[in-house]
Amino acid sequence: MSRRGARRAGPGSAGRTLLLLLPLALAACEAGRRDAAQAGLPDARLRVAEAAEAAGRPEAALPLYSAVAQARPDDRTVQARYARALARSGSIEQAELVLAQAFARSPRDPVLLGARGAVRLAAGQPEEALADYEAVLMANRSDISALNGRGVALDLIGRRAEAQASYANARRLAPGDQRVANNLAMSFLLDGRAAEAAAMLRSFARRPDAPPRLVTTYALALAATGEMAAARQLLSDDVPSEALSELLHDLRAVESLGTGGPVQAEAGIFSTQAPTR
Repeated sequence: MSRRGARRAGPGSAGRTLLLLLPLALAACEAGRRDAAQAGLPDARLRVAEAAEAAGRPEAALPLYSAVAQARPDDRTVQARYARALARSGSIEQAELVLAQAFARSPRDPVLLGARGAVRLAAGQPEEALADYEAVLMANRSDISALNGRGVALDLIGRRAEAQASYANARRLAPGDQRVANNLAMSFLLDGRAAEAAAMLRSFARRPDAPPRLVTTYALALAATGEMAAARQLLSDDVPSEALSELLHDLRAVESLGTGGPVQAEAGIFSTQAPTR
């Protein structure tokens, strides 16, 4: 297996209130110290779960996320990650239940709102997702994941210029973020601007850590500019047949982008997974 083929073997297919009261602030600090003291095993499990997802094994990641979420019901970040993982696996109703329980403890929490936005995107509810991301950005206008998710939601409802502006804001804050670069390029593609999409992704696609979704988008951009041979060269023969069929389907579909007709976008073509921390 070639190095490029091995790297792309995975399937292709995105608080406002300040606590000013000293007793509450001290209590929050104490809770943070307790969490840190208990963080060893849960954090190790999270790292293993993230590695499993990165390796294309979501079925191995979910039990780990579930175990950590049950052990730390008040940890909003853990609950958000678990809900996102459930949504990525197609368990939308369970993801919504996890978030509903978390919201009962922390209403209007930005971390949970961002996760609910991602779940709603996966559920095909971009308008509702947009409302969640807007709420996050009201609390923090520099939230890169929210800017990225907002862009995806806007793309999915056809508001392309606003979507690209949202991605551009995220890019100014994090020019190396591969999720945002992928999504802006895909938005360009849907807008008939394939050459711009290819130019923007060229350097990203050459990186050894380039995710499969981004490489696929780059291949689509090349195909849309007429460089079909170069696009197919990116799709190694070593890619599993199921993933290869999906990629080739995308390539055939993108050949119609130059016709000027309307293009229907689906959530799966965008990158919405939050970066691990």
